[in-house]
This record gives sequence, structure tokens and C-alpha cells, in this order.
Amino acid sequence: MVLAKPLVVMIHGAGGGGWEYRFWKPVFEKAGYEVAAPDLMPVKAGLAKTTVGDYVDQIVKAAGDRPAVLIGASMGGVLVLKAAERIHPRALILVCSTSPAALAHGPAKSYPPIVKWKGGPYSDTVASMPDSDEPTRRFAWPRWRDESGAVLNAIAKGVDVPKPACPVLVVIPGADDTIPPARQEALAAWAGADVMCFSGMSHVGTLLSRRGGEVAAEAVAWLSAR
Repeated sequence: MVLAKPLVVMIHGAGGGGWEYRFWKPVFEKAGYEVAAPDLMPVKAGLAKTTVGDYVDQIVKAAGDRPAVLIGASMGGVLVLKAAERIHPRALILVCSTSPAALAHGPAKSYPPIVKWKGGPYSDTVASMPDSDEPTRRFAWPRWRDESGAVLNAIAKGVDVPKPACPVLVVIPGADDTIPPARQEALAAWAGADVMCFSGMSHVGTLLSRRGGEVAAEAVAWLSAR
């Protein structure tokens, strides 16, 4: 009987896709994991009608009936926390993550029904990826997509999730100017998580910087120790 490889489901951030894990996926596969890095898709009614629940359903489907490790970056962080209610994962890795309702941090930002990122100027990609090399920026630029305002508004307001029962790792980019590192530290404290902080790294850098593979290797080592 051939045993199945342990499954890792990697969930991307707002306006991105599974491609954000292009440096993480091979590191995990080399370590013996099966990796699913799906693109979260809008519902048939369109992106503006897509909700947190719709994305969580897709995460649950990607995990199937196997015990999985869930990894979520930025928007994906709170989505995998929500999915963990139904999946009961082996472990959670939250990367530059958004926070749940328990860590509300003031008035919620308001987003339009569709947040436009697709087809933006290349200069925006350069600004958001200061620690990535030019080929990686050129790879990312045409792949950004629009995002559901309903999902982002729900996350900004606060998504209710219970504290996870499994081991949790919070990966914090030390120079994150999108989600303040202090907020991510509060998330780690709330979740009873282990913490890895990468000094000088940008929000997107944890996945797509020149050191993205290094961050992934540290995450694999953490899992192995569990």
C-alpha cells in the first residue's frame, strides 16, 4: 500500500492567485508534501457577489477529506482560519496575515463592490515588491486580478473565528507597510502561535522576494519539528 503524501493547501492574498507561491511550492514538494495552490474563483453571479463563505467553501473543497496543513497569506490568512472550523487542519501557517474579529483594530475601511487591481501600471507592482527581483516583478504584474469588495469589507469589519486548536505559525515581514507587524504579533498572541519575523521584508516579500524560498524552508522546518 502506497501512503499518500501529506497535503498542504496554500491560499493567496487579495488580488493574487496560487502563482504567489511559486517559490514556496517547490520547497514543500521537495520536502515530501503534496501542494495545492488554487486560485480562489468568483461565483457565477460575479466577483461583486462573491463572499467570504464562497472562498471558504473552495478551501474546504481543495483540502477534501484528508488531514491538511493550511497556509494563508494576507487575505488568505483569515480565510484559512475560517476554513479550519470545518477542516480541522494538522497545522496552520499564517503569512503577513489579516486578523479575525477578535482583534478588531478601529473603524473598518470601506471597499467598492469590485476592487480594481488588474491591468494596473507596472510602477504599482514595483512599489509593492521592493525586495523582489525584476523577473519576479515582471512575472507578477500581468497576473494581478480584481478582488471582491464584499470579501474585503467583511475582513475589514472582522470575521468571527474560534482560536485554532492545532499548531500555528505566524510569519511576519518586519517592514510590512500593509498590515503592521504589531498587528500580526497580536494575532500570534491570540492564536498561541509560534512566530518567525523576517527583518526588512515587505508585505509581499514573504512569498515573492529574493528570500521567498528561504522563508518557505523555515516554514517546512517548523512543520517538521511538529
